[in-house]
Amino acid sequence: MLNLESIYSKNANNMRKSVIRELLKLTQQPEIISFAGGLPAPDTFPVEELRAAANRVFDTNPKKALQYGTTEGDLDLKAELIKFEERQGVKLGPDNLLVVSASQQALDMMPKLFLDPGDYVIAGSPTYVGAIQAIQSYQGRVLGIPFSPENDGFDLVELEKRYARAKRDGKRIKYIYVIPDFQNPTGICWSLEKRKALLEFSYRNDLLIVEDSPYREVRFLGETLPSIYQLDQQAENRGTVINLKTFSKILVPGARVGWIMARPDIIAKLVIAKQAMDLCTNVFSQMWLAEYLKTGKIYDLIKHTCDNYREKRNYMVEMLEKYMPKRFDLTWTKPEGGLFLWISLPKYIDTDAMIHKAVAEKVAYVVGSAFYFDEPEHNCMRLNFSYANKEQIEVGIQRLAKVVAAEIAAHDAGPRGQTHPEGL
Repeated sequence: MLNLESIYSKNANNMRKSVIRELLKLTQQPEIISFAGGLPAPDTFPVEELRAAANRVFDTNPKKALQYGTTEGDLDLKAELIKFEERQGVKLGPDNLLVVSASQQALDMMPKLFLDPGDYVIAGSPTYVGAIQAIQSYQGRVLGIPFSPENDGFDLVELEKRYARAKRDGKRIKYIYVIPDFQNPTGICWSLEKRKALLEFSYRNDLLIVEDSPYREVRFLGETLPSIYQLDQQAENRGTVINLKTFSKILVPGARVGWIMARPDIIAKLVIAKQAMDLCTNVFSQMWLAEYLKTGKIYDLIKHTCDNYREKRNYMVEMLEKYMPKRFDLTWTKPEGGLFLWISLPKYIDTDAMIHKAVAEKVAYVVGSAFYFDEPEHNCMRLNFSYANKEQIEVGIQRLAKVVAAEIAAHDAGPRGQTHPEGL
């Protein structure tokens, strides 16, 4: 039989399964309450408005919608995106935009464009597993930077120290990958000071910043802060920030449409990369979303989504406080937006091993180790609060707290029934 391993490319052999996607297969039984996926709440989907927008496309320009399109993206959609970003203080022209098949395609394009085998990307430790997958698939590596105890961005001392050590060791570092708004998996939001400091660090060291912003608009507490892309425009305007956006978390994930904002020469290179991937993003979806955006209803939708997620986030935090064991070494983040929070358990608890016990109790989470490139921490987990309803949140947290309490009790009881070697 043909040995496929011997003919797969090095890139193919370096690909890794998504831990989250594999875990979701375990949680398909209806009785399992899953906090694992990054799924938006279906009751936020504007079904009738989107149906009407689709009908307008078929009524006015069906043949264009069913034909190939340009790689750069539909002009009407790009015009609407320019208005959408201008409302947030970001200045764009058509040459600053590339429409992509949601942000995961954009994440795959970054290492494809910038990394040679063995090159490094600076990223948070932990960081989004989809970004790690993309980097690995092009034989790249991650220089992980821990977050500060204040949960307001990178530990800047560690950033300087680890970057200097990497440079001394001859490592080639190509860009910085960050999710400043409600980071996946932790849910933390970078402070304005840390955003400015990272931009200054990138200027000083001639590094690109890839700013992933899938949840930026989903802020339900606190004050909106400028994106790093926007801060660059306000500062030296070097164009060293690439911003990745998507409709998946602010409208519907099934559309599979996102956009990249960058300076024109970077966009031009990304267009070439995309041509080899899929020629163009789904033309009907682009025209459909453009029709919807023209109504202006997305702003009310985002407000409704934020109200929905605020209530669920607050309820999940309330249930954690009610049911989880009260310990100094059992903590969770309290995000101001996004879809996730991050739980840190006592160091001796391995959430990789515990997941099977949790699934047996009909509750699921994502293991924290999935979000590390190397030297993973095993005592953490990510919970999603956007998808489940309040009743499911309470029951699911009760079940999860029961599993955690059992792990703590087992540790406190110590080893039992062990036979010791003679003479010891």
